[in-house]
Amino acid sequence: MIEPDQSVREALVTLLQGNGWDVVPLAQATGLKQVLREGRTQAVISESSLPGEPATAVLVECEARQVPVIFTGHRLQIDVAVDLVRRGAFDYLEKPFAVKRLLDLLSTLPKRQNRRATQ
Repeated sequence: MIEPDQSVREALVTLLQGNGWDVVPLAQATGLKQVLREGRTQAVISESSLPGEPATAVLVECEARQVPVIFTGHRLQIDVAVDLVRRGAFDYLEKPFAVKRLLDLLSTLPKRQNRRATQ
């Protein structure tokens, strides 16, 4: 999971771990490549407006390893969210989003043996 806001990151980690997901929390996208290289990632949940890193770069990195991306964000124009989904994002959740919606999305991901559930 890539979330620059510490309080949001901590809340999501608690939520996801409480629902059985193994989570690697990142404050920025710079650690994403290394985590993806491990080859155990089931999905990436990423803030769409990361400082210093466009959302499309996260998407390209994940697509190269066939890892789905769920983007989150607020104050994002609808055309940008639609563009991310058209470019291959698994989905986009506008903050604040319903916890059930995120958990439902994660439950639809194909399960992979020996893969980390979410980033």
